[in-house]
Amino acid sequence: MGSDFFAVIMAGGRGTRFWPVSTCSRPKQFLRLAGSGTMLEETADRFLGLCGRDRIMVVTGAAHEDTVMEQLPWMDRDNLLLEPVGRNTAPCIGWAAGTLIERGLGSELMIVVPSDHVIDNPEGFRETVRIAAGPAMEGKLVTIGIPPDRPATGYGYLQTGKCRPGEACRVRAFREKPDLETALRYLASGDYLWNAGMFIWKADVIMEQIRLHLPELARGLSRMGPGTRPDIGAYGSLESLSIDFGLMEKADDVVAVPALFEWNDIGDWPSARRCGVGRGEVLLYDSADTTVWNQGRLTILLGIRGISIVQTDRVTLVMSDEYSQRLKDIVDGMEDIHPELL
Repeated sequence: MGSDFFAVIMAGGRGTRFWPVSTCSRPKQFLRLAGSGTMLEETADRFLGLCGRDRIMVVTGAAHEDTVMEQLPWMDRDNLLLEPVGRNTAPCIGWAAGTLIERGLGSELMIVVPSDHVIDNPEGFRETVRIAAGPAMEGKLVTIGIPPDRPATGYGYLQTGKCRPGEACRVRAFREKPDLETALRYLASGDYLWNAGMFIWKADVIMEQIRLHLPELARGLSRMGPGTRPDIGAYGSLESLSIDFGLMEKADDVVAVPALFEWNDIGDWPSARRCGVGRGEVLLYDSADTTVWNQGRLTILLGIRGISIVQTDRVTLVMSDEYSQRLKDIVDGMEDIHPELL
């Protein structure tokens, strides 16, 4: 069954909410944060048992070609798609699907995943994918949903009704990141899953859906032509849209499969602490809910809660959890002031 899969790992993005450790030259997907390998290495290893290494594709920025080959030296360079500029997930997925179709693999299943997820049970991940393969082979768009264990406000949600492990349930609606009151209601109802941004479908099915719901993007992709290094003008002209907003929320035949594994998205410093991310020696006194990255130094916290302290050789960041989503804006604003730190 594994030979029927083709894995697509989305390894683009700057990881600005994980600055100053994550930088343009070495964004978080190429860092060793929560496991024994880098996030990209651990994501690729997760597919062993589902497909061979020759059937793993990575989409990343052109500047990171050498980094990917350094971390995945076994990888076929023809499976490394190099974006000259970032254009969000819909163009990335559309390009990968089009590449598979060009290679005569349009009827096979694509497993599309981000490279910055922490999954502690790889076999549970593989079993979830095997369950999702059934409806995907029937032509449905399948997404993996995470059963929520807290009223998270940093994730989107899938409304599925009561969806038990091992089932594939129709997605009734996609919900944006909620406020705390709404998230509490979602959790209490038992009718919602977190939207993890992991998908399974046939390459030709998702391409047909792109032609239906995103015709301008489909035309742009068709003008790019073959190859793994598109011209910056051709790729840069594509619509910058997420696959969720641009397509999934409009499609009719979407189903979700509840994950049979524990999952964490290292999207920012507060979320990282749930995965034990940190560096350096820390002593806590009447303190909790803190993330410390201060390698080679002792950090002593007295009466501190809900903050992240991150120190590199040139930057010290002290941030309250409530501001974690604003870090991206701060980093963007530094491009004209301290570009050398980005």
